[in-house]
Amino acid sequence: MIETLDAEQVLSLGIVIFSLLLTGASLIAYKKTRLRKFLIVSLAFSLYAAKEFVEQIDIIFPEIEGGTLDLLVKFIEFIIIALFFVAVALKERRRIE
Repeated sequence: MIETLDAEQVLSLGIVIFSLLLTGASLIAYKKTRLRKFLIVSLAFSLYAAKEFVEQIDIIFPEIEGGTLDLLVKFIEFIIIALFFVAVALKERRRIE
């Protein structure tokens, strides 16, 4: 039997979809500009989608311990913040065409 989603789960699903859309947009921007910043940002957005999925995974697999998931979520959040910092701080070399 399919269980109905509550408001938090619907919002989480929306965040996953939006993060994946932003991942796609930043990959398109990377393809057009070849700026590594966009590649790094797309990785951060895809990790954000993964983080949201991990936060809701206990619905599918209730036997996974909450502490393990919390630690994984915090680690993913750290990587996301680090990737955004790298993308902002990255100096791109100008190519002469």
